This record gives sequence, C-alpha cells and structure tokens, in this order.
Amino acid sequence: MEDSISQRAASIQPSATFAMAARAAALRAAGREVFDFSAGEPDFRPPTAVREACARFVREHAVGYTPVAGMPSLREAIARELSGVHGVAFGPERVLVSCGAKHSIANFLQAVLEPGDEVVVPTPAWVSYPEMVRLAGGVTRMVAATADDGWRLGADALASAIGPRTRVVILNSPGNPTGCGYPAAAVRALGEVVARLAPRAWILADDIYRRLSYDGFEHASVVRTLDRVHERIAIVDGVSKTYAMTGFRIGYLVASEPVVLGATRIQGQTTSGAATPSQHAALAALTDASVDDEVAAMHVAFTRRRATMLAALGQVPGLRMHPPDGAFYVWIDVGEVLARGGFEDDAALARWLLEEHGVACVPGGAFFGPGHIRLSYATADDVIVGGCARLRDALARR
Repeated sequence: MEDSISQRAASIQPSATFAMAARAAALRAAGREVFDFSAGEPDFRPPTAVREACARFVREHAVGYTPVAGMPSLREAIARELSGVHGVAFGPERVLVSCGAKHSIANFLQAVLEPGDEVVVPTPAWVSYPEMVRLAGGVTRMVAATADDGWRLGADALASAIGPRTRVVILNSPGNPTGCGYPAAAVRALGEVVARLAPRAWILADDIYRRLSYDGFEHASVVRTLDRVHERIAIVDGVSKTYAMTGFRIGYLVASEPVVLGATRIQGQTTSGAATPSQHAALAALTDASVDDEVAAMHVAFTRRRATMLAALGQVPGLRMHPPDGAFYVWIDVGEVLARGGFEDDAALARWLLEEHGVACVPGGAFFGPGHIRLSYATADDVIVGGCARLRDALARR
C-alpha cells in the first residue's frame, strides 16, 4: 500500500525559488557553468562580530533551550531598535523571536486567522504568502498592482479587495519580487482605506528588506505613518537580509501583547523556539557597533550591483524594467520576448534559459505576475556581467 499524505500537505505548492536554485545547483554539480540569479539571499559572510559571538557561545557554553519567545536580552535589543525605527516605545513583551521572518509571518497568521478569514495580498507577491495563509485556514485575496503605478497598490484597488471577512492586509516594502517601496503618502492612503472599510483588520508590515533601499528611497514605517489612523499593526523583521544571516534563521514579530502570547503558544508546540546559537549571533548583529561598517559595505556592493545589472539588461532588446527602490531583485517584463520567441509562458522561458544557456532566474508566474521573470543581484559582480551577457546572446537568437 502506498503511503498517503493529507489533503492539506498535498495542496501546498513548493517554493519556486528554492526549486530553481536546486536545479541550478544540480547542473553545476554535473559540470555545467551556471549564472545563478535565482537566490534571494546575500552572498556575503555575516559580519565578523556575528560569527565570533556564535562560535564563542558554542565553544564556552552548553547549548540548551531559551525561553520559547526568545532570549530576554535579544527581545530587549529588538524592542530598542524597532522602537527607534517606528517611533513607538515597544516593550520586550511585544516581541516574539522565531526561526526566520517566514516563521514569524506563519506564527502571526495562525494566531489571528479563523477558518475562512481573508488576507489581502498585493501582487506580484512573495511566493510563500498564499501557502502560509492556506496552512492557517485562511483565504488569500490577491489584488494586482501595475507597472504604471511602479508596482505599488493604489487605494482604490485595495478598497475593491476588502470584504466582510478581511482580517489581514499584507504590505511588503520594499517588496519581493518587484523591489517597489511605498513612500509615506502611499502608506497613509492604504491605511486610511483599511481604517474605513476594515477597522478590525490587521496590517502586517513585512519589513525584512527595510534597510536595503536605493536612489534616495526612504522606508516609511507603517506604525509611524499611521499614527492615529489605524492601530492594529504587526511588524515582521529579521536579520537574514541586512546582515547576510539567512542560514541562522532568526526573525521576529512585533504585535499586541495578546497576539504575541498566542503566537508564542503556537511556537511552543512546534519549534520550542529559535536555535540558541543563532539568537546569540542575532544579539551581536543588533548590539555590536562594529557590525555597522560591514553592513554599510554590503549596501555599497548591492548599490553597485544593482546599477551594473540595470545597465546590462537595458542593452537587451525586448526587456522592460522598473528600477527597484529596494531589496535585491530586478523584475523584468518579458512579454515581447515570449511573443517573439514562441514561448508558452514565463516558466517555459525560465526553463529554456537555465537548461539551454545556464542562466537561472525565477518565472514571474511563481510571484503571481505572469509574463515576467525575476533576477537577483545578490551575487558576485562577475556573475552579473557574464550572466547578463549570456542572457542577451541567448535572446538574440530567438
């Protein structure tokens, strides 16, 4: 008899970004040259103080559990930092440390959603939002942003998506996959819609790319911007992107104390908490002043790589782009390429680029933005130059 899995497990789609990265790695292992633009993670080593703090803790201490919600010292450090960022005095009791920002979002959704509650997600969007909503018993209401608006969702579009079961509205700024950021005026306009049409709904600010912005774009704190407009706001942040610490798996949720307590109960029966060495590493990232110079150097590199990729892709006929405000992705309209080259869809184009030409990207359909591909510039400069040249030559032959 074949083993069977639950309908819930069978309904969940695997991450397209991980799938593409895995295929690129398999081709490299087989001896193929691959220019990999699929990864959504920095290629830098974590800052020196982070590495040393983690190693020192493991070397000098037994590695036991922490409290489920996280080490008190780390929760206090997170509360201090985010109080400054958002202009509100958060206490550590409002902070839950989890196994990455993805886990923080999942905990929050499970803590606030009842079966059938709706979560509004502007698209294009990160691949994992709808699956996490489904696992929490909710229903995703996707609402499309457009290139003409810089991939920012407008107030009228948001209003059309809100209904009587709306429980959460997700705002990711700067966002994955488009890199678009919401300035304060746009945040306020969206917040006013939520306050008017769904005053009991939560706004979930996914701030994981908060410190990665370019060309003068300034991240607008949803909490600070919506002061006295809408009170039900939760924040998710973490150390993965800013500090090149994706593998440490540390993210954090800041919300009302009842929601944090509820999410903590859920976490206590799933992971028991985040890994202790990783929490010590995150504490160093947030409190050791020497980290700042290394983080600044990473940002300089991302700024340079962004400019290099945009310039190179600008030389490829048939591609259209909106320069990203932040994160480390370029979102590319390939509609003309699909029509000219006879590709069925963006997934077929992505497969062809990887299998035939060794260029790994992620198809836009995975982000609910068909007719596009996403390239990450979180990779070495020579990979960007060589890979974009390979992409140009490949498309020139179709």
